[in-house]
Amino acid sequence: MKRNLKYTLVMAASGLLLTALALEQTTLAQAEAGPADTRLGSKVKYTSEQASVQDIVQSLAEQVGLRYDRQKSFAQTDQLCRNWVRNVAIEDKTCAQALEQILKPFGLGYQVEEGVLVLSRQAKSVPPSKGYVTTGPAPTGLEPAKMLSAKEQRENFDFLCQAIDETYADFELKSIDWGEVCRRYQERLDPAASAEQFYRLLFQLVNELKDTHSWLENYHPAFPTSGPGLTVDLFEGKPFIVAVNADSEAARLGAKPGSEVLEVDGLSVEDKLKQLRLGLPACSSERAFRREACRYLLAGERGTTVDLKLRLPDGHAQTFRLQRTAGVSDPPRQLCSFDLKEQRFVQFGGHPSGLGYIRMTSFDGQEEVAQEFDQALEALRTAPGLILDIRDNPGGYGQARIVGRLLQRPTLGAISFIKNGPGHGALKRKDDILEPTGPWQYSGPIALLVNDSTGSAADLFACYLRSAKRVVTVGTTTHGNLSAVAAYAVLPCGLVVRISNGYVCDAGGKPIEGNGNAPDVIVAPTISDFLAGRDPVLEKAVALVREKSQRN
Repeated sequence: MKRNLKYTLVMAASGLLLTALALEQTTLAQAEAGPADTRLGSKVKYTSEQASVQDIVQSLAEQVGLRYDRQKSFAQTDQLCRNWVRNVAIEDKTCAQALEQILKPFGLGYQVEEGVLVLSRQAKSVPPSKGYVTTGPAPTGLEPAKMLSAKEQRENFDFLCQAIDETYADFELKSIDWGEVCRRYQERLDPAASAEQFYRLLFQLVNELKDTHSWLENYHPAFPTSGPGLTVDLFEGKPFIVAVNADSEAARLGAKPGSEVLEVDGLSVEDKLKQLRLGLPACSSERAFRREACRYLLAGERGTTVDLKLRLPDGHAQTFRLQRTAGVSDPPRQLCSFDLKEQRFVQFGGHPSGLGYIRMTSFDGQEEVAQEFDQALEALRTAPGLILDIRDNPGGYGQARIVGRLLQRPTLGAISFIKNGPGHGALKRKDDILEPTGPWQYSGPIALLVNDSTGSAADLFACYLRSAKRVVTVGTTTHGNLSAVAAYAVLPCGLVVRISNGYVCDAGGKPIEGNGNAPDVIVAPTISDFLAGRDPVLEKAVALVREKSQRN
């Protein structure tokens, strides 16, 4: 990566600062532990997809020969010690460093007396005097400083640029010249800027990664979320009105579902989307950003008016001046024409064709989602084929257990690459091997329905099933936001920034981040389909699965 001399010197100085901070934190951790215990300097290892703070600390203590007083620690630190820590990867660290990584984000400390380690609460978190980077859970209790001098803004800017440079995993994958990006944003630093303006600049800087999983953890720019009672969605790349509040001014003036949005406040749709980019979080793909941004196309401050030019369903254009008095709504889902059994995350039922249908709206429930899926699969056990619908599923937790219900043998489901050094190409490979799960496994043909709002853990679910060659995918390319685990940069000003430090590929080595899971059969619904209540994606999937089940 090419950099000018001035920028290189700044980054080199920041790198020395990061190294010094790491050494300083280790010394502080040992000092906080009470009487020095040499065992805290012993190396430890710990990996887990999810574990409680207490369980991790107990394992680390036992590895170096310390006894962990679980009961006393619980009495002094409940509820904090019961927090879950996800994607833990501790390797080649001393016990003191590992404890610092796990405990500090939760405002916890520890003491060691006569070989017994006990947790304790620390004073309320305050912005650190110097920044640091942690791969533990997101630090909590911090608030960004309300006032920053020009010198402090520059110090925090340089620290974040360096932290991202050494931590972010996807520069080469996305062909991002981070040095050029930082130089460009450095020129935008304003000595007279307020802290709010400075944080908004950093928000836009992080957006340059075009990574749904990289964000400012404890700062979100204010953004208008009031609209005129119209809901907008994207069809064939164009924004259309898909719902009109019955009691709204828009309804009284004749705005109708199926109308195409042509202009907003005198701006073309493209110019309005360009304006929205300054305040909306980035997405990992342009298709996903456009779909999400359309929700806010008409948004503004409550009580203000919006001048809106629409092409009505009959073809003629009409301009409306509407007051923003309602909230911004998610587009409605296409309704099923057959009955479904409703659960919190999973709905299921028999399709009129005789096939089984399972819709998973979110993976947020982890075990609860898997349990609901088990109930659905049991009810549809004799179905000759299945339709799995994860359209508009934004993700949550990985669902390897669900995938295992559909496998007959161990299978390579994905390949993960995790950052293990400061260089942009310093990545460690990890193969995700999926195993059959449950008392029995479904072996019939399956179609998986996806779209551009299928993301994160849902993107991983699609990746697993595609890699296992277990499904035919139907619909449109998924969001493509699968940048794996995260690190957190805690700036000296107290701002916390989440940074993706890994990404996931399918079994063939194709990265999902940015690219998404492309369907085997592309079917893109039109606005006419939506208005008529048709679901061409489901129709095509049913035809494919029936054909395959009849051949079998």
